[in-house]
Amino acid sequence: MTSENPPWELVQSLEAQARAQEGEEDRVGLLETLADLATLLRELGEEGRARDALGRAYDLALTTEDQPGAVQALGQLAFLYYLQGGWDRALDLYHRALTFQKEAGDQIGIAMTLGNIAEVFHGKRDFPKALESYEASLALKMELEDKPGLAVTWNNIGTVKVRMGDLPGAMEAFGRSLELQERLGDDGGRAVTLANIGGLYQRQGSWQDAREVLERSLALYEMVGDTLGAATALNNLGFVRRRLGDLDGAYQSYARAKDLVETMGDLLRLTIPAHNMALIREERGEYREALRLMEEVIDIDKRIGHPDLRQDLETFGRIRAKLDRERD
Repeated sequence: MTSENPPWELVQSLEAQARAQEGEEDRVGLLETLADLATLLRELGEEGRARDALGRAYDLALTTEDQPGAVQALGQLAFLYYLQGGWDRALDLYHRALTFQKEAGDQIGIAMTLGNIAEVFHGKRDFPKALESYEASLALKMELEDKPGLAVTWNNIGTVKVRMGDLPGAMEAFGRSLELQERLGDDGGRAVTLANIGGLYQRQGSWQDAREVLERSLALYEMVGDTLGAATALNNLGFVRRRLGDLDGAYQSYARAKDLVETMGDLLRLTIPAHNMALIREERGEYREALRLMEEVIDIDKRIGHPDLRQDLETFGRIRAKLDRERD
């Protein structure tokens, strides 16, 4: 590969290193190289080649009776299948990893894998099983006094309980997570948990509470430099402020979110604030400005093949008809 494509040069380098280590029978080094190679290939979208590398790592770990290496390879393989929606295969691999961890008495590893299993059930929308696995992970983390891990797991439990319709239970779980994060000084974690609480207030129609909590979440996202988190919080604030009748505040929130995602170069997320800004312009009777924003949205839709293109074209047509009537 040319120097214009350094990630692929690194792939070639790791593959050459793996061949050399195999020839030298450097099994420990080979395991590490295969794991690094698989991670890079996954990031480059080469999931099949990443699976091949991890399969080699797993087989090598078994032949050398390297249980930690086998667990690592199984976990990475499971995560690959999880990302592709291969829920059952991911569960099988995580359970195999869990067996090794139980044999080794690796309580920390068991707690982590149980959390991963819960994530897969969450992806499958099997929320009762997701909750069961999260609670099993939680119990181990309590024994281990893993406060950062407990904060994350309480947050995950809250998210699952929201999906199950248990809003009081979700609020209690988010509250426990937030309390731990405050003790730990985890500002990034607090931002996420407050955002979840804000979403819960939105579900309940408690718009003023949602606004106050989301503003706190936004301030923390900005403090820790989480641009995506801040943009998401601003989008949610825009929705809440609009429901409160504050169109100016809503528009400003969406405009700030749009500025942030533009700096990220994230075209998909750019359509969300731009679309909402257009709707507010339409509501104000500012049809020309609304059409300009919808043209921007539609251009992005076409460039990335967005599934909302048809709906956005209909919105454009509706606003255009209003402008035409105004001219008449």
